[in-house]
Amino acid sequence: MDLLAEDKMVNVYYSKDIERILDKVDYSKLGSRVAAKVHFGEKGCTTFINPKYARKLYDRIRGLGKEVKLVECNVLYRGSRTNKTLHLKTAEEHGFDIPIEILDGEHGRDFVEIQGCKIGKGIKNYDSLVVLTHFKGHMAFGFGGAIKNLGMGLGSRAGKLHMHSNLKPSVSDLCIACEACVENCNDKAISIVGGKAKIDDKACIGCAMCISVCKAGAVSVPWRGRTSQDLQKKIAEYAAAVLSLFPDAIFINVLENITANCDCVGARQKPVMKDVGILFSNGIVAVEQASLDLANKFSEGRFSRINSVDKQYQIKIAEELALGSSRYNLVEL
Repeated sequence: MDLLAEDKMVNVYYSKDIERILDKVDYSKLGSRVAAKVHFGEKGCTTFINPKYARKLYDRIRGLGKEVKLVECNVLYRGSRTNKTLHLKTAEEHGFDIPIEILDGEHGRDFVEIQGCKIGKGIKNYDSLVVLTHFKGHMAFGFGGAIKNLGMGLGSRAGKLHMHSNLKPSVSDLCIACEACVENCNDKAISIVGGKAKIDDKACIGCAMCISVCKAGAVSVPWRGRTSQDLQKKIAEYAAAVLSLFPDAIFINVLENITANCDCVGARQKPVMKDVGILFSNGIVAVEQASLDLANKFSEGRFSRINSVDKQYQIKIAEELALGSSRYNLVEL
């Protein structure tokens, strides 16, 4: 795989027109059964990827006589995508009206182990992969791009639990005892003690839902420490496991409606910067680096400051895992 050569400049194509991006894709690398990885957004989120892009991608591939489905796995926390039934309903409500497969089954229990990673079992139904990603910020990873979309997204529930195993939130004095975290903790790991939320570390599975629902911003994780780096390393390993099955995967990053937090947050978020456009590459590391560079350029550096997480770390780990080179040549279409 020549993308692994250190001196290789990987082409990353850029346009504000999805049709020009799709025109540039080499569909000859796709087999007959194509998985298109997409994140549908949590109920309440309004800035998830525009479903018309998924439709246009689907129509292009289907027009070539290939079978294609949007694929995803269930989430770890309690929400609108906790099981297959709710997940499909949320996707439909968000405008994704094309065939979808939830790879880890109704309750997230179906997985296949690949390189020690627990991936949604249904991935074995496909011979090709296209990764369609909404690029945005993320409180744990610094940013959410194709690596996060693949690694966390295609991990089964057991896989997600494995990736989050070192994630242990804590509660500050900002807590107003509103009980939102208590009500949304699926594992009953949080209680109100002395007018403040208290997290039981032994019961906590590290799904981070309490961080997302906290109205006062009182729940956090020390992202500057090893916790964040360990989590980023694990998602990169999971992405590597998936890509071991699909060496010719295609990556499309959509840099629109860029928010500070993930589309997993079930609430309206305001974009933190103007839209950039759409990137396509055959190299996952290159498209991530280009996305990060363009987000910082178009925001005049503000994107780099939306959280305190080292945003280069997951790219560094991906290179160390031989997922490709971060050195790229940006080609405007």
